[in-house]
Amino acid sequence: MTDLAVLVPSRGRPQNVARLVEACAKTCRADTVLEFGFDDDDDALAANMAAANGCLMTVRPRMGLAKWTNALSALHEDATWQASIGDDMVPVTDGWDEQLCQAAGPSGMAYPNDRRRDDIPEAVVISTGLVQALGWFCEPSLHHWYVDNVWRDLGAGAAVLSYLPAVHVIHKHPNVPGGDPPDPTYWDAATLMAADMAAYQKWRMQRMRADIETVKACQR
Repeated sequence: MTDLAVLVPSRGRPQNVARLVEACAKTCRADTVLEFGFDDDDDALAANMAAANGCLMTVRPRMGLAKWTNALSALHEDATWQASIGDDMVPVTDGWDEQLCQAAGPSGMAYPNDRRRDDIPEAVVISTGLVQALGWFCEPSLHHWYVDNVWRDLGAGAAVLSYLPAVHVIHKHPNVPGGDPPDPTYWDAATLMAADMAAYQKWRMQRMRADIETVKACQR
């Protein structure tokens, strides 16, 4: 049985795919697998597949971050934990995967220091049991934005979210010093922010309490 399945939707960034594969090869210490999700209409598809360098990959019609992550999650129900790591992130702490899995425990969530934000888990490890209880890894009404706010709301509301400041998985977003340059994938995502903000607020009003109770029930 796999310890951790790292789920990574990626579009147009073969250099990031190669960077993440190399970083994980250097730092992963658990039985960890990477699974990339590639769009079949991506001009960089062949380069992405080559950059994945033997890691697991799935190619399907284009989907947003949330839908892709949920689709990849469904392929790894046998893993004890699942992780969402962006293709613009770079693990640097040796054994980051082991430490986050241990902190998440059998029915919790944990996130690293991404050197960008510590108030929400932009990268996260979640026990597969929680994912199965909820029926999703990313809240299905969202496309790209606020999935991490939902993880924070669920984890904090159910008191199952751990932050590990000494575990570093750097988020090389364009809006941080030394981050990656903007590209069309970032620009496309930016057009979805308003719709996702509305969907997130609707989830908070209509479904958050019930979802928190679902997470709490997994602790009993």
